[in-house]
Amino acid sequence: MVDAPSTTSTGAAAYSEAAIRDAAIGRNEPDWLVARRVEAARAFDALPMPTPQLRPWKYTDVTNLDLTAFPPAVPTVGVDGSPVGDAIPAFAEQALGRMIPATEGKFVAANSALWRNLVAIDLPSGKVHEEPIIVEVDSHEAGPAAIFPRLLINAGERAEGTIVVHLRSGDAPLLVSGVVEIEAAQGANLRILFDDRWGAETQDFTTVRTRVARDADVRIGTLAIGARLFKQTVEALVEGEGAHSEIRGVALGDGDQHFDFVTLQDHIGPRSTSEVQIKSALAGSSKSIYYGLTRVETTAKGSEANQENRNLLLSEHAKADADPVLEILTADVIRCGHGATVGPVDQEALFYLQSRGLNHRTALQLLVAGFFASVVESFAVPGLDQVIYETVTDKIAVAQL
Repeated sequence: MVDAPSTTSTGAAAYSEAAIRDAAIGRNEPDWLVARRVEAARAFDALPMPTPQLRPWKYTDVTNLDLTAFPPAVPTVGVDGSPVGDAIPAFAEQALGRMIPATEGKFVAANSALWRNLVAIDLPSGKVHEEPIIVEVDSHEAGPAAIFPRLLINAGERAEGTIVVHLRSGDAPLLVSGVVEIEAAQGANLRILFDDRWGAETQDFTTVRTRVARDADVRIGTLAIGARLFKQTVEALVEGEGAHSEIRGVALGDGDQHFDFVTLQDHIGPRSTSEVQIKSALAGSSKSIYYGLTRVETTAKGSEANQENRNLLLSEHAKADADPVLEILTADVIRCGHGATVGPVDQEALFYLQSRGLNHRTALQLLVAGFFASVVESFAVPGLDQVIYETVTDKIAVAQL
């Protein structure tokens, strides 16, 4: 069950249509954006909270969560070390909300009405970015607060780049409702990595959606380390012929942490390919949930897809639920597969390492770090492998096994 602090009048008032409209006008936002915020405020007021009867919310019950109990705050946002303000780029008018409309759900409506400091990255056609683009989203509020990160990424034809999004917060209760829209034009090659190190009382509900054009390649990865509750939905519309999409995520849990991954790979273009790989290693009483749907439309002849969910239980109180689903609407496919496992660490591998002089905890550190190595393979981020190793080592050193 997800909970919230007691509702404050300041928080509730900030979610009203009048307050949202007045704030947007006060920031001198363009008329089109003011109108969209008002529409989103109305959607937020009208839409119910999702319930466990909806399959993607089966194991994460938010029916008692009152979003208005968290007064909106403005996080510190930067791109490559430079702060992001309220400036709105020209391409945002056509792109913002195109893939994820405000009416899609309660959390998306809240984001569409209240986001600040838009991160808009436009990679020009033919441009190759050799160095990763670093995005920082940081919130260290003194009391309960809500932030609404908004990322808009456009990769032109044959553009190439890697974007790393670092997510940080303090120890105070924080609600995060994020929306990320990604457009990859023909032949684009894009890597996006979300590095979650939220504080211990953060609850994150983020939706990521990408449209992948002909011969484009988009790979999205997530390192889920922090937060009390982390629920991420990643969807790929694999529209173009020969397009490729990858979704990779790893969660390292301890205590009562709760991770919930939802993925969709929707194959629309012929001869398109996709790969989904979600992994978790869970100590304490932590929990991981995965629900993934790979759909191959009638138009996606000659496509190939694979979907995997692997879970390591490091303590007897940890738990994982897995539900990978295939929906194949054409008989003309190369290969479509899925699989899921939930179980303890390989005892033979553990015994081998311990026979070489390592204690139980150190052996687990090595095995789990190797288990997570698949994320590194798809992201050309210098030092990422070392970061994962150090993160795993530090967390398992004090984990409840």
